[in-house]
Amino acid sequence: MKRLVDAGMHLFQLGVRAMSVEEQAVRDAHPERIHYLDARQICKVQPVHDFQLPENFPKKVYITVDVDGLDGAIMPATGTPVPGGLSFWQLIDLLEAVTRQREVVGMDVVEFAPIDGFHVYDYTAAEVVYKMMGLVDRARNGG
Repeated sequence: MKRLVDAGMHLFQLGVRAMSVEEQAVRDAHPERIHYLDARQICKVQPVHDFQLPENFPKKVYITVDVDGLDGAIMPATGTPVPGGLSFWQLIDLLEAVTRQREVVGMDVVEFAPIDGFHVYDYTAAEVVYKMMGLVDRARNGG
């Protein structure tokens, strides 16, 4: 994400629940391009489906979902399963809010690290992808 910001792109981080000193320094150095609503803030905001992007945020967006943004209790199958992340439905509500407001030109889900024998986490990651595709389709087709 730092490379994108360095290239002049805008970034909105939703659901970050842990950050290094270096990552915080990048955020602090680019307040005009890096916007954020961290997991702790999201858990205090009700309802999250009313989330609004800044008016001057780009009209076309790329969404990347890092599965470690989900709470470690529901998604430990990642490189950094930290407590205090988003619930599944908070994530879906935020994604729905973004797809209502902007044109999604691409998306991905990253940082999934399967755990042998624990298929619920595989299905959780797959369900996030499935829901994202449905939200984008509905936004594009007015449904």
